Amino acid sequence: MTIDPRRVKAAEIRARMTSLAAERGPGRNVDPMEVAVAIAGHDEKIWRRLMKPIKEEAKRLAAAGEIVVLRKGKPTDPETLRGLWRFRALAEGEAPPVFEPRAAAPAPTDEDDDLDDFDFDDDED
Repeated sequence: MTIDPRRVKAAEIRARMTSLAAERGPGRNVDPMEVAVAIAGHDEKIWRRLMKPIKEEAKRLAAAGEIVVLRKGKPTDPETLRGLWRFRALAEGEAPPVFEPRAAAPAPTDEDDDLDDFDFDDDED
């Protein structure tokens, strides 16, 4: 039986993630690929399509304080997550990591849209 990755529900991903993290225990990391393979089987063409939804669910679980997202073995802000990552369950009594809020992009000003200072006729001299 082939799994259609588009039909996998977030609840199923969440359940697999929390289950694997709990089975490993708080000090042991889980590779998100393990979650994908547990859901879709070993066909790489299928489980790879689950990696983005798994990452999105990891962001939600981390924000809810249910897991810790790791990059190079250290807690990392899931909102800025890039590259290889892992996750783990929180240890009993462990507080979820807190990250600095990301700075919002500065609002554009009228000066940003002002093209009056640009010399469009530079080639006609």
